[in-house]
Amino acid sequence: MSTSTISRRPVIGRRRREQRQERRFSPIRFTIVMILAATYVYPFLFMVGVALKPASQYNHDPIGFPSSITFANLTTAWNAATPSLGRAMLNSLLSVSVGTALCCVITSLAAFWFLRNKGKVSRFLLGTFGALWILPQVVWLVPFFVVLSNLHLLDNLFVLGIVYGSVFAPGFIWLLWAYFLQGIPDDVLQAAEVDGASMLQQFFRIALPLSLPALGTVAALCFVFAWGDLLLAVVLMQSPSNFTATVAAATLVGRFGTGVQSSAAAALITIAPNLIVFLIAQKAIVRGITGGFSR
Repeated sequence: MSTSTISRRPVIGRRRREQRQERRFSPIRFTIVMILAATYVYPFLFMVGVALKPASQYNHDPIGFPSSITFANLTTAWNAATPSLGRAMLNSLLSVSVGTALCCVITSLAAFWFLRNKGKVSRFLLGTFGALWILPQVVWLVPFFVVLSNLHLLDNLFVLGIVYGSVFAPGFIWLLWAYFLQGIPDDVLQAAEVDGASMLQQFFRIALPLSLPALGTVAALCFVFAWGDLLLAVVLMQSPSNFTATVAAATLVGRFGTGVQSSAAAALITIAPNLIVFLIAQKAIVRGITGGFSR
C-alpha cells in the first residue's frame, strides 16, 4: 500500500464525519428556522387570503383564511389604480430593466478593476462603496432630488432606471469582487497578460465567462430590489402616467371603504414578477453567492 493512499485516509475520514454532522438533524436549528420562516410566510399567506376573500367573509372574519375565493378584488385593484396596474407594471419593467442592465455593467467592470488593482486607492474606493451601500436613502435623497430637479431629469422612467443601477451597484460590487477574488486565479490573468492580452481582453475572454453565475445573481437581486422600490419612485416620478407598480398600488390605500382588500390585491399583483424571478433564479442566486467562496 502506497504512502499517498495511507495519507489520504485521514482526510477522507474527516470529510465523511463532517458530512454526517452536517446531515444530522438538530431540533434547535429546525425550530429557529421555522420561527424565522413563519415571520415571512404568514404575512404573505394572510395577504393572499385577504386579497382572495369575498367581502362578506372579510367583514365577518378579517383574520381567518377564506372558505371560498373570488377574483373580484384583483379586478378592482387592476382597474382602479392610478394608472392601471397593467400600465404601471410596464413602467416598472422599463425602469427596472434599464437599472438591472446598468447595474450588471457597472458591477462587473468595477469588480474586475478592483481585482487587477490592489492598492491603497482601491481599498479606499471599496470602503467608500461599502459606506454608500449602508447609508440610508433618506440621508441623500433630498440633495439628490434637488440635483435632478435642477437638471430637469425628474419624472423620467429611463432616468429612474439609471438611478436604480447607480444606487444598487455599490453593494453588488462587493459581491462580484469577492467572487472574482476567490474564483479567478491570478496565474490565469497573469498568463494572459504575458501573452499580450489587454485589460479589456482579460475581462471579456476570462473574467466575464467565469463570472456568469455571480452576474446572474446580481441581475436577479437588482431586479427584485428595484421592482419593490417605493421611496425613489414616489420622489422622482410625479406624473400619474409614469407611476411604477408599487406607487400605483399605494394609490389604492384608503379607497373603497377600508381599502384593505383592494390594497392587498394590488400588492399581490405587483409582487408576482418578483416571485417569478426569485423562483426561477433561486438556485443561481445561491450558487452565485457561495460559488466564489467554495472554490
